[in-house]
Amino acid sequence: MSQIVYRDAADGDAAALATFARESWLATFGNLPYPPEDLRSYLTEKYGEPIQRAEIADPEVRYRLALRDGQIVGYCMMGPLDMPVDDAQGLELYRLYVDESVKGAGVADELMRDCVAWVRGKGATAVYLSVWEENHRAQRFYRRHGFQDHSEWQFMVGKSADRDLIWKLALESVSEKERFE
Repeated sequence: MSQIVYRDAADGDAAALATFARESWLATFGNLPYPPEDLRSYLTEKYGEPIQRAEIADPEVRYRLALRDGQIVGYCMMGPLDMPVDDAQGLELYRLYVDESVKGAGVADELMRDCVAWVRGKGATAVYLSVWEENHRAQRFYRRHGFQDHSEWQFMVGKSADRDLIWKLALESVSEKERFE
């Protein structure tokens, strides 16, 4: 396998990121019975190129890319809390996706380590994420990284509501280095 290179997203990545993000989301959730108009609305709102470009330019948001041979094979997006959590010191991991071709190769682990380091560097005491109640593979991954149940909420895909679990990683409890030793 070619070497994976990690870097922050730049404006010129917006089109490729929009395509990869949309395809990753569809590969994971596209089989769920969303009404076509809800699916279309969600994908346009969250994964259009102009949206990706605006998010990349936002100084409060960070996209970290994993690339193989110049092509995106994974990414994570993090920033201020955007879900119903009352924590003035917390930040959120919005998304973490990797291509099927690199699952199990440590790419997701590296993106998660980078996210936690970034959140710590911002002075946050916790990182939160939302995971669909039936996404057991992702839940195992997040548990392995120390996340614990916090609460739940309705994640909206258009007008369709999914039950998502909100998980928290308290950063003051265990250092990243200790977790991986």
